[in-house]
Amino acid sequence: MLGRMEISPWADGAVLESPDGTKTARLVDGHEFGQGSPTSGRLVLSTGLQLEGCSTSMVWSEDSRFLAVPRWKWTGQSLLIIDTVRGEVRVAPGTFSVLQLSAFRGGIVEGIDSLIHKPKQVRLNTSQLP
Repeated sequence: MLGRMEISPWADGAVLESPDGTKTARLVDGHEFGQGSPTSGRLVLSTGLQLEGCSTSMVWSEDSRFLAVPRWKWTGQSLLIIDTVRGEVRVAPGTFSVLQLSAFRGGIVEGIDSLIHKPKQVRLNTSQLP
């Protein structure tokens, strides 16, 4: 993950290979859901899982097992943690404005919420998720 560029929430699409090179996450059919708004699209994992309404700003865990990806809902964004081995999707607590994720190390997802208006750091310990 060292040296990886963060993926902008406004990108039209994204392709992100896992650190070990065995899996790929793609955001396809990306579109603005409002003029100037961040992108929403369909997340397609090489494992076969597909989810609608996801953001391009995603990040793999250092062991390539988990993918963290924001997903749009009516009131903002939720943060999904996808276990690619078990095929499980967990939802982190809270609602976010616009997440830009930067790292997923030691079970901690890091990023910034609300890049343009009053940005704040996000650090989420995934081991505490239900």
